[in-house]
Amino acid sequence: WTEPSRQVVSGAFRQETRTPVHLSLVRVDHYAGVRPGNVGRVELVRRSVTDALEAYSRDEFDVVAVRYTPRIADQVPRNSPEARLGPAAWTGYIGFAHTDPDTTKVDLRRALAHAIDREALEALVPKNLVIANGGLVPPALQGHTPDIAPRFDPDLARQFLARAAPIGDLAIAATDEWELVLRELVDGWKRVLGLTVRARTRTAEVAATLERPWEFAQMVIAGWLPGYPDPEYYLRLLLHSKSRTNEGGFDSPDFDELIEHARHERSDRARLALFHQADRLAVGELAALIPVVYGRSMAFVKPWVSGWWEFGKSSSSFADLVVGATSPRA
Repeated sequence: WTEPSRQVVSGAFRQETRTPVHLSLVRVDHYAGVRPGNVGRVELVRRSVTDALEAYSRDEFDVVAVRYTPRIADQVPRNSPEARLGPAAWTGYIGFAHTDPDTTKVDLRRALAHAIDREALEALVPKNLVIANGGLVPPALQGHTPDIAPRFDPDLARQFLARAAPIGDLAIAATDEWELVLRELVDGWKRVLGLTVRARTRTAEVAATLERPWEFAQMVIAGWLPGYPDPEYYLRLLLHSKSRTNEGGFDSPDFDELIEHARHERSDRARLALFHQADRLAVGELAALIPVVYGRSMAFVKPWVSGWWEFGKSSSSFADLVVGATSPRA
């Protein structure tokens, strides 16, 4: 069903061809919806950020859309009128292997969380990242719970660590784009807790070949973008014990019960209240994971293109795009 010729589509475009690095979309002649765009074909090409921006400067691309790239802002000319930051819609967090003898200990996870100096991190991150002081659900989504991330408290962190002892060798992994954040985390844990945590970086290409992130370390810096704009996409998919994308193996009957109640609740207000409660339990009490940053996607859009919008990882505005007469491809 994933083959272009077999797909049934209800939107304004259908796939024409697809490879791992290229996707061609063409407008559907029989589409009955009313959309203002005049684009008949969309060519999506996978490139590195550097290569894409170089081609963009030569007018080879009309739009460069960048998602989940921590250091993208460092590659952008200051005050670039064509750079557009989206809302803080994705979350970068520290995930744990909950089956590991050490990181399965809630007191160790609490100790690590309370030993993170978020003010020190704030000085390191680019403008497309916001230090996370709230829960797992990011600010752009309804259901975000502010101010529940464990506060920086060295004395409390050391108390939790004492309860968790003894602790074996610890390591945390991340792609090399997170290196500055990773180093601050590791140095902070050394200063506050006296823990030596090995930092292991790898390229995004190597990370993509790993079936499980825990092949590298018991902790990993990861990111999650919304496939649909709802707190369920974060809380259930990442942390419910029956979720196939709960890679860390977190298992809390109390958390699962809150999520199941929320899924079946018909009142929007009551449903959100249950998700808030689940977020507070997972992040504030159990440190199932530690939110570190909220991220904004970024797009570079040529002046002759209007109507661009996007959200998360699955919603883009191709049917709304209007390409003007000044475009090289008009």
